[in-house]
Amino acid sequence: MNRRQYLARAGTGVPLAAFAGCLDDLPGGDSSGEGIDRTGERELDRAAGNLNDAALALNVEADTIEDPERIEFDPAEPADSIATARDHLETAATELGADREHDIETLRTYADVLEALVVVADTVTDDTLSDDFDSVSAATGGDSDLEDASATMDDRRAEIDEAKIHYDDAVSEFRSLDDRFEELARIERADLEGGISTLGDVLGSFDTLAGGFESILDGYGCLERGHTHVDNGAYDQAEGTFTDAESAFEAATTLEEDETTPDGLTDYFETARCQGGHLTDAAAAFADSAAAGADGDPLVANRKRAEGERELENATECGQ
Repeated sequence: MNRRQYLARAGTGVPLAAFAGCLDDLPGGDSSGEGIDRTGERELDRAAGNLNDAALALNVEADTIEDPERIEFDPAEPADSIATARDHLETAATELGADREHDIETLRTYADVLEALVVVADTVTDDTLSDDFDSVSAATGGDSDLEDASATMDDRRAEIDEAKIHYDDAVSEFRSLDDRFEELARIERADLEGGISTLGDVLGSFDTLAGGFESILDGYGCLERGHTHVDNGAYDQAEGTFTDAESAFEAATTLEEDETTPDGLTDYFETARCQGGHLTDAAAAFADSAAAGADGDPLVANRKRAEGERELENATECGQ
């Protein structure tokens, strides 16, 4: 899959452009006037400007979506802008009176929101994420080591779960912002909310897909244990374990995209469903084979086992 291609959504315009809002340079304040110290006001304005710069760094322009190689996201850029904004806020806090404390806290909350979203954006725009999904998909199709695939999936699950925590934090902090936010940041609240929602949709798609691959990997683990039971003559145990595998594989067949699923993930969903279908049939056949073995019917046991092996082979064709 092309670099960060999954951010593109046909017909949805600019996924993260909602962050842009009206982000013109903010005025530094009027320093004219005898005896008036505008330092605090200027620092507050500069902080807002830096935070808006960070928001813009999360933006993906519509024309670059058609050419994924042009889409780049460097988390250091918005992180630096946020850090600079926090410095300006510290200065503003020392220069302004207690009556402006709420304004400073409002922009600090804006910084918290953006900081959390940077983590989310970094996760979903990581081009190695799609490589890992490819490797897991290959493993569940029988082309590589399942143990390595499980370790890869565990690592990615940890990253996705961490991003979900940051996303939830961003949503919570965003909801705490009052109407004063728009005046200070000079962007529409709805614009920021739209960008947050878009990132949440993309992250949700990754979460769903990861869950599907995890179910397939769990099913393979059950298959291996089931075959071990068969080799040991424990047919009743094998039948139950194969039934567990069938349930795990079946979960992958129910994966569904929705209108928010990025186009670049569609093939992965289709592959997972395809593999899940064949593997469900394989597990069911192996369960029948084990039951026949328990009944002392080797002919049916062998026939059903062969059916299961064919379905395993069919699973390797998915996504080809």
